[in-house]
Amino acid sequence: MARPRIVLIASPFVSASSWALVANMSPGFLALDYGGVRGPDWYGGVAARIVEKVDGETWIGALHSGAGGFAPALAAAARRLAGLIFVDAALPYPGRSWLEAAPQALADRLPRMARGGILPPWNEWFARDPTARLFADDVTREAFVRDLPRVPFAFLDARSPSVTDWENLPVAYLQLSRAYAEEAATARARGWPTRTADLHHLAMMTQPAIVARLVADLAEALA
Repeated sequence: MARPRIVLIASPFVSASSWALVANMSPGFLALDYGGVRGPDWYGGVAARIVEKVDGETWIGALHSGAGGFAPALAAAARRLAGLIFVDAALPYPGRSWLEAAPQALADRLPRMARGGILPPWNEWFARDPTARLFADDVTREAFVRDLPRVPFAFLDARSPSVTDWENLPVAYLQLSRAYAEEAATARARGWPTRTADLHHLAMMTQPAIVARLVADLAEALA
């Protein structure tokens, strides 16, 4: 039987190009662009866009960072989703909004930063631009920043669907940074296959071969 396609799904706050180098490592990977979705059904809209593109074959979703919140909507919409890998990602928050699930300091800060209902690029959310320390290569950093989407603030207030279909799927967790230690600990406590790498949150762009191998290993564990 053919192995499931591994669909690499970026955070809604960065572009699909963040997964491009990993996708180039194997024909079994697909970095998916789901941009352009608008409300009011943000989660359902993203899930429908992804499922439309990949659900003709069996697939495993690798969800990075904020894309972890899409797991309930994806599991409810897909027919051939065979598993989920959370990659340094938020865990699902069915029935709640991104703001309700986010760290309190960030949830307090972002409403003040929005202009005309639009959030600033992700790298401007913090006191210091994190890309300066994550990328040693200025060319790569500048390309990443140039591709960052401007996300409507309304997305942060939208509620994830109150469904738990994703809990019936095989699930794994890949921790790339210390910021997601709590999520990785939760994954281990739930008995999910879990890997930890001493890298950083955007390591798929700077150490793509390592990340590709770890994602493929976890996909094999789920299969």
